[in-house]
Amino acid sequence: MLATRLGLAVFVVGCTKADAPAGPAPETIFESTSVAGKFIPEAATLVVGVDVGGLVTSSVYAANRAMIETGELERVLGDATACGLGTEKWKGITLGTDPTTRAFTAELHADGIGTDANLSCVHDKMTAREGKAPWTAEEINGKRVLTMPDGGVGYVVHSDLLVVASKEWAGTVRELVDDKGTSAFDGALKAAIGRADTGKTMWVAGRLPAEMVKGSPAEGATDVAASIELASGVALTASIAFGNVIEASKHKDALQQQFEQLKALTANMGVPQAVIDSVKIEARGVAVTVAVKASDDDMRKLQESLSKAM
Repeated sequence: MLATRLGLAVFVVGCTKADAPAGPAPETIFESTSVAGKFIPEAATLVVGVDVGGLVTSSVYAANRAMIETGELERVLGDATACGLGTEKWKGITLGTDPTTRAFTAELHADGIGTDANLSCVHDKMTAREGKAPWTAEEINGKRVLTMPDGGVGYVVHSDLLVVASKEWAGTVRELVDDKGTSAFDGALKAAIGRADTGKTMWVAGRLPAEMVKGSPAEGATDVAASIELASGVALTASIAFGNVIEASKHKDALQQQFEQLKALTANMGVPQAVIDSVKIEARGVAVTVAVKASDDDMRKLQESLSKAM
């Protein structure tokens, strides 16, 4: 759901899963500040990035910690912390997937996640809890490889980086680990990722299948990108790319008109005026961008309004 759940749960699930005129190229709105993504295969149609440190230290996370850290996640966090991999050690998570095949790859960046001592500790705790070993470790061509019962694989790239891949992408990811092949960051998702601010707390970029948007207000859209900053309150920036500049401008005007019509309704629903006033809708090249932000006080007011409504 959120970053820690995303990263740790991906790791645990991966280990324990049972058997008009054409317009210019989409504008790169942000320069990438992330070194992650090298091991996400080009076949990924959706990529998500999380700055775990920024997430767990945010006021939004603090306000919802009791609700987030429950059940399986609570147990996983307990095991990770006992093995020297508490949330303060986590740097970032990058997840790539193809939802149609459920194939995935996750880059887990954390201090010490690839050391023998920490991996052995996690292995033993999961074995004790699940009643079976989550993986078998071996050296293959100079790389520490964790092979899981369902065919998934974990590659220890170095002491602070573990890459987990489902069986569908195990071979492809191995090639990327060996500096071969093309990652999603240099492939079909390059333009969408270029519109996401990968330096924010969370970001996402993905392709939009034509059948998914057919008949919707976003018909004709090709991909989407978004980022969320939680350093102070919540700031969201999202963009949708269309086939050309004319289509983007047309959809921007339609979205602006819809927003103007809904302003009064959103205010009556308890959305703070400052949040409504912060909304900015623009056309940038072939993409339509939407930005909105809410301070910590705005978020508190929103939660109070939602509580009353429920």
